[in-house]
Amino acid sequence: MRIFLALALLCSLLLSGCEFFTPDTSRALSQTRQMEEMQKQTQQLERQADALERLVDRSGSASRADGAGGAGITIPISP
Repeated sequence: MRIFLALALLCSLLLSGCEFFTPDTSRALSQTRQMEEMQKQTQQLERQADALERLVDRSGSASRADGAGGAGITIPISP
């Protein structure tokens, strides 16, 4: 019984020691995940901006073909 207690204490000391010796590990992993998420969101926003530009181009060419002269949909795109 004492052996199991000693092993349990040793394991708990080793596990708590990992956080003591490398406290920034979890923070670094969290920051890495955040950066990956931000990159995914940036790529998604770029795809959405491209799609909006294509829609604007199509509506502009359609209004010129109809002779409407600017009666198409205008979507402002800020930089």
